[in-house]
Amino acid sequence: MPETSPFLCAKIAQVPVNKEGQRTSTGNIRTLPAWRFVIGQVALTGTNALTGFALVRGLSKEDYAAYSFSFALVAIGVNASNMGLTSAVLGLGGRVWPDKEALRSVLNAAQRLRNRIGAFLALPFAAYCIWQFPRIGLGKAETVLLAALVLSTIWVQMQANFYAIVLQLGQVVNTLVRNDVISAILKLSGSLLALHFEWPVETIVGWIACCLWFNYWAHRKAALPLLVEHSTAAEEHLREMRSLVKTNALRTLYWSFEGQITLLLCAWFSSTERLAEVSALGRLGVLFGIFQAFVASYTLPNIAKAHTSRRILHQVLRTLKIAGALLAPLLLWAAVHPPSLIWILGPNYTELTPHLLPFMLSSAIGQLAAVVYQMCTARAWLSLNRYYVPLVLPLQIALICALDTRRIEHVILFAGLNNLFFLLFNLTMFIISWRNAAKLASAE
Repeated sequence: MPETSPFLCAKIAQVPVNKEGQRTSTGNIRTLPAWRFVIGQVALTGTNALTGFALVRGLSKEDYAAYSFSFALVAIGVNASNMGLTSAVLGLGGRVWPDKEALRSVLNAAQRLRNRIGAFLALPFAAYCIWQFPRIGLGKAETVLLAALVLSTIWVQMQANFYAIVLQLGQVVNTLVRNDVISAILKLSGSLLALHFEWPVETIVGWIACCLWFNYWAHRKAALPLLVEHSTAAEEHLREMRSLVKTNALRTLYWSFEGQITLLLCAWFSSTERLAEVSALGRLGVLFGIFQAFVASYTLPNIAKAHTSRRILHQVLRTLKIAGALLAPLLLWAAVHPPSLIWILGPNYTELTPHLLPFMLSSAIGQLAAVVYQMCTARAWLSLNRYYVPLVLPLQIALICALDTRRIEHVILFAGLNNLFFLLFNLTMFIISWRNAAKLASAE
């Protein structure tokens, strides 16, 4: 499940910026160097990775399939009810920063629209959960319990994401690190306890859901000093968000399923065992977590607050260089000694060794594609999104018809080609949007 990990680069409540989008001195400001940020993310990501690897090694394939598919559905639900609202909070919040009252208005507008969208989608999503869980081997009681946990976790994760964006813009450090570390430790300790006593998988899902509730509460509490508390939403913010939602509704709804498409294909057309194997390989993607966390928390706020095309390009190229430096070691490891990576998953998955490098390459392409997309969202450059679905759907339909999704190598090939198309599309969208913005700025 994708999580926002708001480990940031300055310990301040407000950060004045100049017209270049750079922080100005306010006295008692302590900037966190990039190397310290990376060390912090290694520690945090490592704790979360231990939780995931403990579960993949300790659960049976059937239980791990249920666990991983539950959080795949959470990711689908969060994205489906998002409709571009987190992108809007980041983009509009960067514009009004550091105006606390305006930032609260932006947040209120996003939460109001999100609640309407969530209420509309809740019933069909619950029906899908109740239909799908028995198809992967769950009984009636487990199905109802997991469906309820999934729905509640979707709501709390979305709310936590909003407050995390406020904290990213505020560049608060110590409180955020404490929140994430406590939540990660709670996940790990509870999961190990459940594995030791062989508690049912729904207990583990419930415990992790509780940890996400804690994160929401902690993020909200930490964000309050950055906001002026009121319940109104400016009409201009509502109007811009409605426009963004309309522009991205089909694209975001489609992406909510596309992001988990390999697991969905296994759940629909293959076996529970295949679902567990693909999920287990996906667990290795947590090793890319430091990379995503760095981009989301350390570089995207700077891209969002940059005010010149030159500054934007500088921040983007810097981000891509960091991306290459962080992705290369993992790909090299998978190429040189794949058995040591597969060992992490436990004895149930040793037969997946030949498929490791192709899977890691596919994941790396997907990570880069997601970063480029996040760069576009940081600038609210999403108008070309309306072309994505009609362009990619024929490719995906052709691949599904041509490939045998019961074979894991075909599932990996599907994911790799799908991620490559996503990367190329997002690069094109960013370049066109950046050029248009540069032309507009020069004309003014």
